[in-house]
Parts: sequence; structure tokens; C-alpha cells
Amino acid sequence: MENQDRTRFASAIHGTFEIYSTKPVSEQLMDIWWATLKPYPIADVCRALTKHISDPERGQFPPKPADVIRFLTTGEKEQLEHIKSQAEMQWLNVTRAIARVGTYRTPTFKDPITAASINALGGWPFICAKTTQQLEFLQKQFVSTYVDFEKSPLEKLPGHIAGLEDIQRTKADKKSSFAALEKGIEDFRAREQV
Repeated sequence: MENQDRTRFASAIHGTFEIYSTKPVSEQLMDIWWATLKPYPIADVCRALTKHISDPERGQFPPKPADVIRFLTTGEKEQLEHIKSQAEMQWLNVTRAIARVGTYRTPTFKDPITAASINALGGWPFICAKTTQQLEFLQKQFVSTYVDFEKSPLEKLPGHIAGLEDIQRTKADKKSSFAALEKGIEDFRAREQV
């Protein structure tokens, strides 16, 4: 919250405590509430106060700052759980692709975070070479990496996955390009000497 939110914040706190027919909140207590909840946006704080009031169990009593923070962070926890379940679903797509595509061909994934996570874990051939038991462990790393990458802008993530065919083709192309470059340099030097 910003300092200009102080009036709205005080109004929300006073209104909340009026519902519980308690004595008015002192300035000292208001300062404690403000210092505790200042890191959160005012709209979120007001929503959390409303959630506390509406809660059939906790809402029977006036809130403490910890009660409001619990409602503020519940959204973050739910969001994290949603991202983790997304990552688990993407891992299923990865294991299907291992069986369908194998090490040599290049898989395609609609989700760019999946591709970035595979690259971060060592690449497609590396993942395909793992045993079933190793894949179970790698799944945890995949989910963790996926959650971390979810917070990153997509353009900063490594997006291309390459199977062994693509890797070998790229190496061959680079060798032929390098050979062509060397030949061009030799031809240039030969013309310069004439």
C-alpha cells in the first residue's frame, strides 16, 4: 500500500471492527495494522478483510493481522499449486513423447515452458536416456524447474528442443559451412597472390 491508501485502509479496519461491536481501534493499534499489512495492495487487503468476515469459523471473531495475511497468501498458495499441477500434466506429455518420439526425433510441445524445462534439465537426448526409476526423480526436478520458469518472461526461455537427428544435422551443417568458409578464404588468398 502507498501512503495515500492510509485513509481507505483506516476506514476498512474501523468498519471491520464495527461489525464485531468492539471498541474503536486506537491510533497505536492502527499503526501496527498498517505496518504489518503495508506490503500488500489496498484492494487485496480489503478483499482479505471481507473473506475473514465471511469465514464461518474464523469470522466469528475480530481479525488479527495474521488472519488477514493468511487470506492474502492463500491466493499465492493456490496459484503455486495450480502451476505445479500444470507442470505434472506437462510431465505426462514428456513421458508420452519419450515413448512416441524417442531419442532421435525431435518432439514438439505446445507449452514453451515445457521445452525450456527440458533444455534446463540437460536436453531431450539426456532425458530419453534415463531409466524409469531415474525419470521418477527427474520428474521432481522438472516440476521445480517448470515452476521457476513460470515466473520468467517467455522470450528469455530457451525454447528449441533437439533430438539426436537434429543435433547431428546441425553439426554436419556447421562442418560443411566451416569447410565452405575455409575454401572461400583459400580462394580469396589465391586470388590475392595472383
